[in-house]
Amino acid sequence: MITDQKTQNRLHADTGTELFSIRQRKEAVTRMLDILKETPECLQVMNHIPAYAMDDDTSEWWNSEESENFMNSLLEVMESYTPDGYRFGPKSGTTDLYGYWESKTGRTTLFHLLFSLESGYEWGKGLSHEKTDAFYKEIKEKFHGEGFDTDRTGCTSQAIYLVKGKTRLYVHPMEISGYCETLHIPQITAILKKGGRTFRLVKDTIAEEVYSFTDEEEMEYYRARYGTCIHRNILDAFSNRRAGKEDILSMMASRINVATTSHLHGIGYDSPAYRFVHEAYDRLVNNGKLKENVREIGCCNIIMAISNTNAI
Repeated sequence: MITDQKTQNRLHADTGTELFSIRQRKEAVTRMLDILKETPECLQVMNHIPAYAMDDDTSEWWNSEESENFMNSLLEVMESYTPDGYRFGPKSGTTDLYGYWESKTGRTTLFHLLFSLESGYEWGKGLSHEKTDAFYKEIKEKFHGEGFDTDRTGCTSQAIYLVKGKTRLYVHPMEISGYCETLHIPQITAILKKGGRTFRLVKDTIAEEVYSFTDEEEMEYYRARYGTCIHRNILDAFSNRRAGKEDILSMMASRINVATTSHLHGIGYDSPAYRFVHEAYDRLVNNGKLKENVREIGCCNIIMAISNTNAI
């Protein structure tokens, strides 16, 4: 049972469990209505489903645009009741198994999605101009009708981005990929599963979860999560290892680094995780708690550091 801290409304669900699959629309809708049955939102929509459809899993209503929109509206209600410290959406590594999952950053999670398409495109040959034009025209029509905009910033040839809120997907005749908000996943999946004159969906995959932080928001995340322990961890690292300064700081930054839309793969000297660790290191040096010295190794001068136990 989940109790919303603001409204005290109760949800008949548990965190950390698979609640339903959006691939089974009737099952997903009826499960959400049961979870939300003690909320005012449920009372407002409880008679929305035709009686004949409630009793018939094979009813065409469950394949209609009306049922799709109804499911999406329930997903929005479910998302609004997400407990602190959790995110509502698909289980890691899936696109359809929804639940409330523990999250370091809560609702700021985005998903790195990949939709593989069959459009007749071949490596080295591509598509004819006519088929390429038809493909992009159809994609634009389908997604514009669902509230998505298109953007060609940074694109070459006829490629486009599909944009809605923080969702930003790159479109190519072989695949559509990029970052997606939780509530847009079923909408995009439904559009592509219907296929079209110029393409069909082959496979949908969630590659990983990422966070929609700005650099400063990411720095604030590290300060809030590690601010009370980072200095002690750095001192411990330099007291137990003989590696160079940069090796140790990079290792520590890699351990705390979270994937974001700006810094998806690993760390660099300009990444927030590395800057956060380096700032803490500099404070320890300036306060005399770490002593630096330069060691010549081969043709390189390597900065080493040791804990100054007398200063602690």
